[in-house]
Amino acid sequence: MYEVIEITLANIERLYRFKIENIYKTYFSLKGFDNPWVLTSHPWHAAEHILDVGAAYSPLPGYIHTNYGCEVWAVDDFGLGSGEDFWARSQSPKEYIAQNPEVHYVVERLGDQSSSSLPRDYFDIIYSVSTLEHVPGSMQAAVWQHMDALLKPGGELIHAVDIDFPSNFGLSGMVKAAALNILYFFLPRSIREKYCLVTPLAYLRLALKPLQVSLRKTGDLSIINMALNPDILAEEYAHGLNRILKDGATNYKYQRNGSLLIHLKKLA
Repeated sequence: MYEVIEITLANIERLYRFKIENIYKTYFSLKGFDNPWVLTSHPWHAAEHILDVGAAYSPLPGYIHTNYGCEVWAVDDFGLGSGEDFWARSQSPKEYIAQNPEVHYVVERLGDQSSSSLPRDYFDIIYSVSTLEHVPGSMQAAVWQHMDALLKPGGELIHAVDIDFPSNFGLSGMVKAAALNILYFFLPRSIREKYCLVTPLAYLRLALKPLQVSLRKTGDLSIINMALNPDILAEEYAHGLNRILKDGATNYKYQRNGSLLIHLKKLA
């Protein structure tokens, strides 16, 4: 069982506060919100065991270790065998890990508890930034169950998940997203998994079901709020240009992409 500390969408008002308070790695994009949100969501202290899920080349694990004295682990497979351009452009994972000995890196993926080398009931905080949206829908529940097994009673899950705005696809896209939310429990599991990132509610229902999380205490995650509330944070325009130039993307249409914030506490 878990207590909901926060489930909401990233917003511009909070981003401005992070910037004014000069929180580490605050800038005007989703990750520029997510990193300071993670850092300000918990009072870190040296006795804690921390796990970053999908850290890859992020400096955040090292920052937490250096500034708070926590024992920090990071689990990521560094895209080995994926053939994706992003990983091909990056330095060797072996070299990067050797250059950052203050973080305990584990090169694997979450989701298969039987083959994992990560210690169970060990971590006080498990967090991620722009990672869980890359997990296939069919593996979402298994990944969250794995994190649950790694987390101590009383520990916290702090995750920022990238999610597209249904309004990206016009009125028809919003109607389809609304239908998904309404008909969700009548749909086959394969459909729920395939479209789990179409709406925040669909994602939460699929991912958090194994953890027995009540979704009554959430912010306004509605499709209408995402479309009409100007305070809901969306990825900057330059992110689209970066995809075109670096990744060879051919879709020149701007897609609004936000951050779903999930902060839970595991009950003893």
